[in-house]
Amino acid sequence: MNTAKKKALYKRLSSPAFYLALLGASKLMLDAFGVKIITDEQINAIANGTATLFATIGIAVGYTAE
Repeated sequence: MNTAKKKALYKRLSSPAFYLALLGASKLMLDAFGVKIITDEQINAIANGTATLFATIGIAVGYTAE
């Protein structure tokens, strides 16, 4: 695997949206088999908390005083 492919893979794996998508997909698979471990409210709370956290970090890191 060349360097460009490794960087692209790392970028995808380090994205919070990737992990939220995995969480949603696992919930759908578990629901299909009748296993109710994660509720819709918990998924929404996790997604909202993650989005808030990364938005705050993005603002703090992106801000540069001149």
